[in-house]
Amino acid sequence: MVTTVRKKHESARVQIRGRGWKKASSMAADKYEVISGAILVSLSKSPITFSKLVTKVEAKARRFSGSVPWYTITCLRELEVRGKVVRHVAPVLYSLR
Repeated sequence: MVTTVRKKHESARVQIRGRGWKKASSMAADKYEVISGAILVSLSKSPITFSKLVTKVEAKARRFSGSVPWYTITCLRELEVRGKVVRHVAPVLYSLR
């Protein structure tokens, strides 16, 4: 379920939360859907580095307007909170739950 916030004359937004964040941020819902979908298709149970993930996401979202690395890390934080992605530490690697 995607939480969206809509203000008058603005496009739909998705609240982005992160573990340990005091305040949530938001991003355009359409951009969240594109990047989070590409992340979930790109990841498997085998952990990969962030740079490899960004390369895979860029390949899946070729016509994306915006900074793919920034949107990828932002979407990863929300997917981590939702329990869909695991962030491994030392070194930091990402995989599906």
